[in-house]
Amino acid sequence: MRLFFAITLSSIARNSLSEYTPKVKDRLDRQGLRWTTPEKWHVTVLFVGDEDADAVKTLATDALAGQKEVRIKIGKINGLPDTKRPGVLYLGVEALKGDLNAIHKSLASVFPLDDEEYLPHITLARMKPASTKLGHKLRDFMHSGAVPEDIQWNAESVTLYNTTLDGSYELIAEFPLDR
Repeated sequence: MRLFFAITLSSIARNSLSEYTPKVKDRLDRQGLRWTTPEKWHVTVLFVGDEDADAVKTLATDALAGQKEVRIKIGKINGLPDTKRPGVLYLGVEALKGDLNAIHKSLASVFPLDDEEYLPHITLARMKPASTKLGHKLRDFMHSGAVPEDIQWNAESVTLYNTTLDGSYELIAEFPLDR
């Protein structure tokens, strides 16, 4: 199993983002760029990897106890590992109320996998290898001022998913957050 924790978008946020992404595609689409579909949009909280799902659920229940719901706002588009030669296009997200980092840290204390700084985001597209041409387009787009409308939602739970062999996501468990 390839397990990861995520926060799903509300249906309203997903629909609003669906209205924004054609603008992004019109400006940034190029050969080799693979766009994510709306049903795969999520805010990754922590990648767990190949672990026993029942054990992960038990540990996560304790780790997430007392964590509060989060009001999330979608931010600006950006690139990873940077904007010069991005291999990933993403939208940043920020917590307006609550603390995404606290949720991440509570899970990372139980499932310590890496020391990378947590960057909450929604992946829009991937490209291998990373592209300097895409980087030029991305920087131009970023400077154009085209940002998503004010897209916000309350994250009331954290979801544990498994990535299946066909690339789809299988819901394993949901962990409600306190109000």
